[in-house]
Amino acid sequence: MNTVYIMSSIHLTVKENVVINNPEPISQPDQGIDEIDIREINKENQEEVLKEMRRLVEVRMKYNIHTPPKPDHIKFEDYGFEKKEEYQEAKNKHYKDYKAKCQNVERNISLLDNINTALCRENKKQEDEMKIKTGTFYTADEQKYLDEEENRRKGARKKYNSTYYEKNKITILENCQIKSIKKKVKEIKELKELTGNGGEEHFKHLIKNRFIIKPLCLCGRQCDVTKITTIKKHSNIEKHRLFKSVIALIHYKRKNSKLKPIIDKINNDYIDYKRVVREKRNGKSITITNKTDKEIIQLYGDYLNPIDENLTHQPRKSYIEKVKYSEHYKDIVLVLSWKVNSKTAKANTNLSN
Repeated sequence: MNTVYIMSSIHLTVKENVVINNPEPISQPDQGIDEIDIREINKENQEEVLKEMRRLVEVRMKYNIHTPPKPDHIKFEDYGFEKKEEYQEAKNKHYKDYKAKCQNVERNISLLDNINTALCRENKKQEDEMKIKTGTFYTADEQKYLDEEENRRKGARKKYNSTYYEKNKITILENCQIKSIKKKVKEIKELKELTGNGGEEHFKHLIKNRFIIKPLCLCGRQCDVTKITTIKKHSNIEKHRLFKSVIALIHYKRKNSKLKPIIDKINNDYIDYKRVVREKRNGKSITITNKTDKEIIQLYGDYLNPIDENLTHQPRKSYIEKVKYSEHYKDIVLVLSWKVNSKTAKANTNLSN
């Protein structure tokens, strides 16, 4: 930089400069003013500020707050024994006034130094703005060096990003896909909460020909859940009652043993019940199943007896260890679920067309 701004080289007790704005006059007129006070100056003129600051520094050299001069002008003979308390009070006032003058001159020097710092910053700011407008903020060599450094940093960053992307390409794409799907799911949930009827685009694969597709019940049959009457009708279906009887039998037998052996035993028995056998009736040999679903339901019902679950079904250690799924695994399941729903919706649209 060609311009050199004059900053105060005078030793001050203040560690940092504080920019202040004091619109009021700095001091009173010179008439009757003490030498430690600031004279009336133009605070916008840096030369006047520096000149006044140098004067106060010379004044400060006359004072030393650590070794105040003895008050030789205050003599004990002028007071006597009767007024010795007034004599001591006069001495204390002398020391107090001396320390106050030391502090005031330090404070005034610090105030002028802050004003000088503010003027330097303002002048530097204006000159920098002018140089930026004219394009002469840096010399040609400095600008060339800065451009080369900027190009070097851009090249190094581009190379690093390219290498990182090639090494982690699959992970980056998965994270972007997961982030996009989570955003869509969140928007659908928010829309449904606000309007009460949002989310049709996500769940339209459940709608066909203006009616809801019947969801699959755990018994294996489709069940219309839109009306109570259809739910009651479904609960009386033989296949559903067979499913409920199997669940009741498992719950009854598991009170004294593990779950898996009971399920295996019921499966094997059911296979035997559905085995085809030959039987003679009215002198004729016919083929029938060993037991019908209705007979199996009745049989399983006969196995059950009243039990007190508080006594019989005591908690016991599971023979299957619980798997703790990671957040990444849950994100992958979310992505697969979204893809399956999208494909189903697309297939229904093609079929309807």
